[in-house]
Amino acid sequence: MAQIRVSGLAILAMVVLSAYETDAQLLLCAQVNIYLLPCRASILDSNILPTSICCSSLQALATLSLGPPDRRKECCQCCKNYLLSLNILVALNLFNQCNCNPGFPFDPNFDCNSL
Repeated sequence: MAQIRVSGLAILAMVVLSAYETDAQLLLCAQVNIYLLPCRASILDSNILPTSICCSSLQALATLSLGPPDRRKECCQCCKNYLLSLNILVALNLFNQCNCNPGFPFDPNFDCNSL
């Protein structure tokens, strides 16, 4: 069962990452996914509180998204693509629980190009 779950996650990651046009976007989205990985349990189950490692990772992601406008837009889009496949409201709550701001709203209708 664990192998099926890991394989499913790997396929999901490949599908999500294949939507990006450049190697730089792909690399940034891989980095965003790595930052979100410690929060996976809390994202999948809203009854699980975020760990300190999750909060540290979210803070690092928030810091990454404060870079140049192009990076901010790409971080926003990567987060949206990753989190829209899960539960965006739970993800937003995680940022609130960890007292960090990603620099953009977690709204499926938000246009990341407006950053």
